[in-house]
Amino acid sequence: MLKARSASLSTLLVSALLSACPSDPGVDADAGSDASFSDAGSDAGPPPPDICAQLGLARTPMRASTGTAQGDVAGDFAVNELGGTSFHLADAWTGCESYVFLTYFPRASGSGVWEGDALFGSLGAASIDEGPRNVQYFFMSNEEDEAARNTRVETLAWDFDDALQALPDEEERTFWRSRMHYVTDRATEIEGAPGAYLRDYIAYSRTPAAIVDLGDRGRAGAPIPFAFAIDRDQRFDPGDSLAPSVGTRSNFSMVRFLPAYFNYLHDLDVRLAGETATVVPVLADERTTARIITREVMLPSATAMASFDTLEFDVGIICDERNPFACSEWDRIAKISLCSDAMCTEMNELVRWITPYWRRGTQHWTIDASALLGFVREGGAQTLRIELGPEWERATEWTTHVAMRFSTRGAPRAMGAIPAFRGGAFDAMYNAMHAPMQFTVPAGATHVELVTILSGHGQTTGANCAEWCDHRHVFSVGATALPALAHTTPTIFSDVGCAERASDGVIPGQLGNWAQTRAYWCPGLPVEATRTDITSLVTPGTETTLRYEGNYRGGMPVGGDIELSSYVVWYGP
Repeated sequence: MLKARSASLSTLLVSALLSACPSDPGVDADAGSDASFSDAGSDAGPPPPDICAQLGLARTPMRASTGTAQGDVAGDFAVNELGGTSFHLADAWTGCESYVFLTYFPRASGSGVWEGDALFGSLGAASIDEGPRNVQYFFMSNEEDEAARNTRVETLAWDFDDALQALPDEEERTFWRSRMHYVTDRATEIEGAPGAYLRDYIAYSRTPAAIVDLGDRGRAGAPIPFAFAIDRDQRFDPGDSLAPSVGTRSNFSMVRFLPAYFNYLHDLDVRLAGETATVVPVLADERTTARIITREVMLPSATAMASFDTLEFDVGIICDERNPFACSEWDRIAKISLCSDAMCTEMNELVRWITPYWRRGTQHWTIDASALLGFVREGGAQTLRIELGPEWERATEWTTHVAMRFSTRGAPRAMGAIPAFRGGAFDAMYNAMHAPMQFTVPAGATHVELVTILSGHGQTTGANCAEWCDHRHVFSVGATALPALAHTTPTIFSDVGCAERASDGVIPGQLGNWAQTRAYWCPGLPVEATRTDITSLVTPGTETTLRYEGNYRGGMPVGGDIELSSYVVWYGP
């Protein structure tokens, strides 16, 4: 289990984030109108390139709006831009793009670095070029004075054009200029979706319901909406933070991870909708504050199960709170295990993921557990234990979807599994607690693997193990040592190693140290099972010895905790 964070770190995080919370955003929540649009788009210049055709992405029709809050389907909008041009979503809609809005809010009071100045002063064309191309960015200001707004976005446009000179050729510079929209309308008075979203959120932020009680860490108001988006599926996403870690300011270089994540979500939904699978619901969009849930499921018959070679867990978690401080706040271990008895006193872990820090919106993954199909080959009634975090953490509410997806894809069929080593405290006694074990796979086995689910946690003084340190893990089959489980790239503590996995499912915009690479895991991402072929080292029907030890840079373990589930898995016809 992850250890509880210290009060000082919690206080630092809340203090840093509360500095961005509005006491009064300075806008009439009823200002502006969505009733009709001006003649937007008629003077917008030459048509933009067909980005869907360029990237081979499917077009989808624009949908009718369902509301103005996060998760709702966004409606049409029109904005006026520098230079007299304009943008009208209905005219430009492709169905293959996302739209990211960055808003400057003037400071009401206070001193020091203002979050809006940090964001708007951190432009870098190189970071944009590293992100997805199917995105459009809108830079807006909520300053009441028109001249001040125009100066703000005009300065931004000049700064960005200067930054574009870092790109290799004019074609690239031209492309990214076409993706940038410098809006001259006051942000909360924009006609349509962006203005309506901001007015709705700001009105909410002024109500008592927007305040979250964090216990001994005080009360947290809803943060200023410097960033939000309309994703590939036309839904509002709150964007949340553009700071990579606690104590740092919003940075434009982080914005590219939003469209990368939107592409991931869209592609996952399309894949699941297009696949043929036998789906067994476990949690069907249940709204809950529970962290530990035990659920009996009815699997297909043993005859039907015999044909499957693939098992995935479809896991979706939505925090639809309007203040992110009402969402789960820490990077906790979450997992799904198969119970060996009705009381679940013995169990085998099937999949694991790590929860994100304070983030509204949707987390969604499919986690492969095909190597452990042997545990459920008999089908019928099975009991699963779903751990969404430790029982003792603050009981925030979320909507949870979990389903098992069985299919046949022509892959080898896992027929059985033998539990091997578990983890524990990564201290001087760690290796002594892991004595060699003997196993025997059936005589008919055609293929054998060592399967490991591994992540390091805890932050001991000095080495900062086992969350942030370079620990290695060596298994030996008989007299042969397997290649060590070790980090390659990105290295631990890589500044954006986890953020760069937004295209794999890391939800960006977390309000914590989310961007940096950890020891075999990332906040808001499944912990992948490692499968090592040991067929040549095992004689089916004959006893074999398996050994394991962990080390820190080749030496003794130095602290923290290792979460490890390992199995010897065999395959057959």
